[in-house]
Amino acid sequence: MVQSLKSPPARHRERWFERLARAGYSLLFIGLLPLIALRLLYRSLSQPAYRKSWSQRFLGKVPARLLATDVDQTDPSGGIGPRLWLHAVSVGETRAVAPLIRAWLTRHPHGRVMLTQTTPTGRQTAQTLFEDLLGSRVFLAYCPLDFPWAVHRFLSELRPDALVLMETELWPNLLTACHTHQVPVALVNARLSERSFQRFRRLAWLSAPALGGLAAVIPQSQVDAQRFQTAGANQVLPAAGSLKFDVQLDPHQIAVGQAWRSRWSHRQVWLAASTRDDEEEALLRAFAEQRPPGVLLIVVPRHPERFDRVEKIAAGYNLSRCRRSKLPESLDQDMQLLLGDSLGEMQAFVAASDLCLIGGSLLPLGGQNPIEACAQGRPVFFGPYMFNFESLAQELLDCGAGFRIASAHAFVHEAYELGRSLPRQRLCSQAARSFVEARQGATEKTLDVLDALIR
Repeated sequence: MVQSLKSPPARHRERWFERLARAGYSLLFIGLLPLIALRLLYRSLSQPAYRKSWSQRFLGKVPARLLATDVDQTDPSGGIGPRLWLHAVSVGETRAVAPLIRAWLTRHPHGRVMLTQTTPTGRQTAQTLFEDLLGSRVFLAYCPLDFPWAVHRFLSELRPDALVLMETELWPNLLTACHTHQVPVALVNARLSERSFQRFRRLAWLSAPALGGLAAVIPQSQVDAQRFQTAGANQVLPAAGSLKFDVQLDPHQIAVGQAWRSRWSHRQVWLAASTRDDEEEALLRAFAEQRPPGVLLIVVPRHPERFDRVEKIAAGYNLSRCRRSKLPESLDQDMQLLLGDSLGEMQAFVAASDLCLIGGSLLPLGGQNPIEACAQGRPVFFGPYMFNFESLAQELLDCGAGFRIASAHAFVHEAYELGRSLPRQRLCSQAARSFVEARQGATEKTLDVLDALIR
């Protein structure tokens, strides 16, 4: 083992600086409390669920149902089975971690998982994905905000054997509290974009101690591994790939989507998935101006509060439309737009489509994860702004499963040309499916690391 070259006084000064930096951060975060509360109230105007469970967010209260199951969850030796706390911010992270949770519960028949989210849509996704396990082996809560009293109470009541964080979800007070409570923390599916890496370097006085305290970092790629090491992480393991490649396809949703597609067999069907922040304005304008014949466009906004807004945009361009919630047995022959105003049905929308436009990429928002569409063999289109998934986007371009377009107008033109050539479309579809299949396996590698931490 390599010994530190720093003298004891130097290490002492460094620890004092870290404590001072963390205290300054805590004071700043506490000062933002009124603004955080106002933001939640503002968001609750469109999503009332933001007004609920504030005792979990601000006070770190653990749902009583989990604590009440301790006597029912003993292992063969008579002790309480392992308890894992896993934090997945919103919908994408929750879907990505679902196979890991089910696999971990299979390995640990007496184990339980506390799954926390930040957003109501993430929590609703978890309720759908784990409907058969809720209240017995999987428990849901909102993640406590990074106030010292909240994270300490949550850890004291929950008493997890390990905490699993996804991607780059690092909070200084939470990590410090885990160190105090002797809870090992693993950062899984870890990725660090160039933009986030530079931000970490600018805030090294705060981020480096947080990264240095992680018990394990499981990066998605070698590039991510190098960035985490440079930013201050010590326990960086070999790249395991992305958990999102181990996507579980829901047979029921696939069947629903295929049934829709069979009724629209005479048309091209395009999906715009998880669109954000009025990207639909440019997309629907381009679609209305070009009006490609025989094409049905499905638009699924990422945030439910924007469903009505998107319909108003479509009405402004005089596009004939229908909402998923009012979907008839068959769409009119001239129907041009289907608005996906439902939650948890993305796999059905993908199954009903021929190709997919990745939301968040037409505006500088960083893009969304294209893997779920590729897993069903759908070619993917994305705009100029995929910086949150840049390496993944480049790999899709290289293998022929992805297309980068400069604008919404370019998407309409190029998608229509692809749809006119069935042999080319089949090749792209196979490339997309093969791309995902070749990169699966991160779940098993991650499980081995978690088991080692718990032991």
